[in-house]
Amino acid sequence: NNNNKKRTSKQRSATMDSWIVGQISFWYTVREVNPAEIVDQIINFWLDMVTPGRGAGESQWWQRAVRTLEQTSERASREMDIRRDLRIWDQDHPEIHHELIVRYVCGAAISVVAT
Repeated sequence: NNNNKKRTSKQRSATMDSWIVGQISFWYTVREVNPAEIVDQIINFWLDMVTPGRGAGESQWWQRAVRTLEQTSERASREMDIRRDLRIWDQDHPEIHHELIVRYVCGAAISVVAT
């Protein structure tokens, strides 16, 4: 019976230690993360996924140059649309600003990894 109490006490201590480590890692990450860089990386990743690559029949240098210009302008247009949508979100929902969401998601992910 005394052995069971020791195990329970050790289990509680381990659970409490795990909880403390999770809380510290969460709040440290929330404070230290730079959401602007993360949002930029997410936007770049998304644009890489949705912006089409080069097509066939671009053997001439001027065709490649025109296609590169088209891709650059399409990418810039989509990026402006995404950033405009983020500004609208922030205006419509100031209590859950997109950078706050990024901070909390990063903090939660690090907390799970740390525990």
